[in-house]
Amino acid sequence: MSADHDDGEERDEYDIFLDTWQPSERLLLSTLPHNLSDPLTRQRLLADSSGAASAERAAFAPGPKVMGDEEIDARASDFFAQQQKKWSADFRDYVLGKGVPSAKFETYSVSFATSWTDGRKRRQDSPEMLAVKASIRDFDRLCYPNQARRYVINAVDESIAPLFTPEEMAAIFQANNGLLEAFLPDYLDHLGDEGPGSLGELYVRRGVFMPKHDLVRRELHYLSSYSLALGPVEQFAQTWTPATQGLGIPSIFSAPLPAIQNRVVAFAPFIENMDLSQLEFVVAPPVEEMPLEHHGVFGNIHEFSFR
Repeated sequence: MSADHDDGEERDEYDIFLDTWQPSERLLLSTLPHNLSDPLTRQRLLADSSGAASAERAAFAPGPKVMGDEEIDARASDFFAQQQKKWSADFRDYVLGKGVPSAKFETYSVSFATSWTDGRKRRQDSPEMLAVKASIRDFDRLCYPNQARRYVINAVDESIAPLFTPEEMAAIFQANNGLLEAFLPDYLDHLGDEGPGSLGELYVRRGVFMPKHDLVRRELHYLSSYSLALGPVEQFAQTWTPATQGLGIPSIFSAPLPAIQNRVVAFAPFIENMDLSQLEFVVAPPVEEMPLEHHGVFGNIHEFSFR
């Protein structure tokens, strides 16, 4: 017997296949930590019968960025539509029970249901949204005096009066944090084996056309949009203007829900009549250093994560 066969084993076709096999871009994207339990990413992977497909991304489309039919089904987003009326009532009761005046709560709730979803200008610059931002500004100054403003780029003008006192803003944060902990396990149960097994495996994402990358998470505004959905995020990552074309980097930032849970200002299913097409979280900037991990480029979009 030749030396090549001293081990007594012959190489079969599978051994020979593995000599040259390389994982596809779609498989590599699916096995990133933040995609392992994602139902849409899994569905996209299983749709590739060739095993060699590139990463699939939602194509940019003008107008509102919403989930496609495939993602609506994969995420069972109808679950949130069925729960919104009850969850928003429970959220309201929680906040009012903490002493927040009903008139202030109504301003907050109506503003997120209308101004926040009415284009970038009203989302960031309407009087109601500026007042919410000023509330976060004052809360952070009181509770995190050494970290306030460190991880947000655009300041809120000192002339802007807050909607909430720091104590009332604390109630908003507490209500979102506590009810996410209480209610979202029901969503995971609804997904069953098709989704994450715990809140720590449930990821939120933000898509941005970034002028440059940093090693630490910094938000542009005091209010930022994160989403349970992926398709809209992929479109936001590819959104540029004629002035920024070629000057930005399509990027997605992903994090497990607990990484942003205590800084959630609004969650769409907790706000009466707020649009659910993105399953959106409105998040305040961090008050601690959150390093960013760069996972590579897939489908022409840079993938980052933080914890």
